[in-house]
Amino acid sequence: MEKIELSVQSFSEISSNIQNIFKNRNTSALQYNHMLYVLAGDKVYSCADSPEGKSLINQISTVFSDSIYSEKEIWKSAIEGFADPAAFQHFNIRNHVRRTIVVFRPLQHPESFTLLENIPLESSDRIISLDNGDVVLILEMKKKSEKEVVEFAEAVTETMESEAGIVCYAGIGRDSETFDSLSDSYKEAVEALQTGLRYHLKGRVFSYSRQTLERLTDLIPEDRAFDFTQKIITREAEKTLSEEMLETIRVYFQNDLNLSTTARELFIHRNTLIYRMDKVRKATGLDLRKFEDAAVFRLIMNFTERPNRNEEI
Repeated sequence: MEKIELSVQSFSEISSNIQNIFKNRNTSALQYNHMLYVLAGDKVYSCADSPEGKSLINQISTVFSDSIYSEKEIWKSAIEGFADPAAFQHFNIRNHVRRTIVVFRPLQHPESFTLLENIPLESSDRIISLDNGDVVLILEMKKKSEKEVVEFAEAVTETMESEAGIVCYAGIGRDSETFDSLSDSYKEAVEALQTGLRYHLKGRVFSYSRQTLERLTDLIPEDRAFDFTQKIITREAEKTLSEEMLETIRVYFQNDLNLSTTARELFIHRNTLIYRMDKVRKATGLDLRKFEDAAVFRLIMNFTERPNRNEEI
């Protein structure tokens, strides 16, 4: 019997011609330029075209049929950047559909995925677990808005904590339009989650599209940020900016500069809050009741509170 040399490569390593054929045909095996190929997950097995080669490729296709056409595996490969349109076609899953990735990160609880699997979803939505413990929800948006996705994720994290005692955070990426762009939405969801935790942002759900200021802050070098901060927050001003005062300002910013709502949330009189705002103005020269001054102070707070941007969360 003729000896067969079998080659194994990742999908991204094979020639662009072969990649395009796999993408454009609803098949997991093909013959091209005197070679035989079979696609299994993100791996491509190939050998010379011969009767023995065809027999081997058929065997590989049979052995790997479950992994080739495991729906959760093809979704997982897609968010990792190895989208396989042919495999999606096998399940009649349409491309060019608006989808959003939500990444849930439960804190140290082995039953989290089982609980999250029971989230009431539409038939077109999918949920998968990753090796690092994160749980990924792939939502088909249809007529959903970003606000609705945030509210849904908040309801999930609140339910996890109230009914199972599990602390769970979530990050939301922007919409993707194709299988290939799912990995971008996934990366954004992870970044949103990490940014929200690093900056101690309010709540348990963080949306990438709502973190523009934090991402801009990360672009400013540490030395420039320090110089800018020192010019406004003098040593004398630091005496006024106690932790109680800073917490007052955080709540004020979280409530979109609304004095009445902030006072109610802090259980203080509105005049007490105004008095504190006046103390900040006298100490720093910034009147937090004015949008531009509030924006400058918010940036300064980001500078002083941001941790090492390379820190793993």
